[in-house]
Amino acid sequence: MVELESPRALATRLGWTERRIRTLIANRLIRHVRVGNSIFVPHGAIEEFIDRNTVVPIDEPAR
Repeated sequence: MVELESPRALATRLGWTERRIRTLIANRLIRHVRVGNSIFVPHGAIEEFIDRNTVVPIDEPAR
């Protein structure tokens, strides 16, 4: 069974604003599902977003 989380619950868990989560949803940057008039985020969707958008630092050569 897929675990779903509301944008408010996800924002609370992450310490982010609900508006930030809803903006990611509106811009289709994280997976989500609409059930009636409600939106839910599947467990792991925010982790996928972070993995896709993590910038790896460039190793500078030693001087």
